[in-house]
Amino acid sequence: MFDFFKRRQSKKGEFDWSALRKYNIPILILDERWHTIFKNTEKAKEIIEKEEKLKELLKEESRLVFEKKEILSRKKSYLDKIIKLTPEVFDKNDQQSKEEMEKCEKEINQINVRIESIEAEIHNMPERIREANMELLKCTINSVYFKMRENQLRVKELEELIEKTRKQLASYIDEKEGLTEYDNEIYTYFHDLLGGEELQKLDNEYFNKTYGNKRDAEKLNATEV
Repeated sequence: MFDFFKRRQSKKGEFDWSALRKYNIPILILDERWHTIFKNTEKAKEIIEKEEKLKELLKEESRLVFEKKEILSRKKSYLDKIIKLTPEVFDKNDQQSKEEMEKCEKEINQINVRIESIEAEIHNMPERIREANMELLKCTINSVYFKMRENQLRVKELEELIEKTRKQLASYIDEKEGLTEYDNEIYTYFHDLLGGEELQKLDNEYFNKTYGNKRDAEKLNATEV
């Protein structure tokens, strides 16, 4: 998909949104991968609004399907009742049965009108959902590509910081190695000059006492003066 966006943009300099209609775009709010886009970033207000609109359309579609199923069941009940009333109405000319049959027929007529309306709404719902889904996709692309652009700027900054830190680290390593080499040379020289026993005494004097204990350092300075 990313390569597709780049190709579409490279031809005219502007993204051709109509090209998206050629693709079988899933319902975004039902797509787990779509939700992961926002795991580390907040959704823009416009995205939330488009998402809610799409949710409402899906709910409305489900509600219409359920209502159609429910009133068809009611219609069947009225038809069954009319069948049962038929002998009473036409064979016995029962007035009460006639009135009940008329009520059933009236209810059936109202149900038929509603069914026609529901079917028209259900017929249009896929296109409405598709349009709402496309609107959400557009908002998503605008939002995440803006975020990606910010990320790329930050990546560039981080690359520069990493390079600077790498050079600084190399400088620290060189300094450490130089100091260590210098100390080793001095230590070797005095070891050869004075011997290991005297060198141990110097170690105790300067490292264990002078550097490790401030009072000993002050005492040593006073003695030297």
